[in-house]
Amino acid sequence: MPSRPCGHTATPSRSPRCCSGKHRPTCPPAEHAARLRALQDPATGLVPEFGAAPPVPGPAGLPEDGASAYHVLCVGYALDLLGSCFAHPVHSVRTTTADRLVGHLAELPWHDRAWHAGAWVDSWATAAHWNRRLGTEAAAPGALEALFGWLHTHADPWTGMWGAPTPESGRLQMVNGYYRLTRGSFAQFGLPVPYAERVIDTVLDHARDPRHFSPGRENACNVLDVIHPLWLCARQTTHRAEEARSWASAQLTAALRHWHPGRGFPFGPTPDGTGPGREPGLQGTEMWLAIVWLLADLVGLADVLGYRPRGIHRAEPALPAGLGHL
Repeated sequence: MPSRPCGHTATPSRSPRCCSGKHRPTCPPAEHAARLRALQDPATGLVPEFGAAPPVPGPAGLPEDGASAYHVLCVGYALDLLGSCFAHPVHSVRTTTADRLVGHLAELPWHDRAWHAGAWVDSWATAAHWNRRLGTEAAAPGALEALFGWLHTHADPWTGMWGAPTPESGRLQMVNGYYRLTRGSFAQFGLPVPYAERVIDTVLDHARDPRHFSPGRENACNVLDVIHPLWLCARQTTHRAEEARSWASAQLTAALRHWHPGRGFPFGPTPDGTGPGREPGLQGTEMWLAIVWLLADLVGLADVLGYRPRGIHRAEPALPAGLGHL
């Protein structure tokens, strides 16, 4: 995974193959689903890189390797969109106790690497979701409740977030980590976020940082990680609603200018010059289409788009609200 705070750039280390082992431009859906299901390690439920050894679970179920933890999301949602699911529960998360989980949450680098910490929570909560989808326990008794209890009691009442700004990037790590964390936990499980008004204040302040949002500097990660919290919190409060809609409207206008007919959206520039960059591609297109929908929905125009995000960018909870619906 990249060191910068973006959770959408994990790519396989090798070219994908169909079940036959031959390289092909596409696979039939059933064959593609079978290939993805076969990647899962039946002992742990984790998914390695193509051709790599099974990941080693960490102290709270997920491996320390960020790419392997991210596969819980990308492979799980790919299977979901193919009408399938994992062949096995994510056993390494299913057996995580509340004590182990809370201990690991406390050790995550919230202060200076809030994106990394938020991404870990996203992956753990998503693994718990897939376990529930398979009809098994999400984790050991009380662990899922402990996750939400810890998050509620450790959210900063002044910012609504977990983590802190850094001298190098301001609120970037904190806000980008907030998106990943809340996407996989509160939004995915249909639960309200704490301190929604303070979140809006923090995100709107961050959106004025010229290091990340001056013209020509916006990229898909940074815009998504602002619009999703604004959109999510707008479902709980009207605090600074006009300011949020004004920002969304300006971003929507700017985003649509970057559409290349027949080619899609470019991801956008990154500070270190790496990543997908300015040329249209699959990653930029799928992310910006989700961003455009969120921007349009916040300003009341989503119905004219003719599509609704699915998979990892789904706008509705994965299951009925609350923790008790198994």
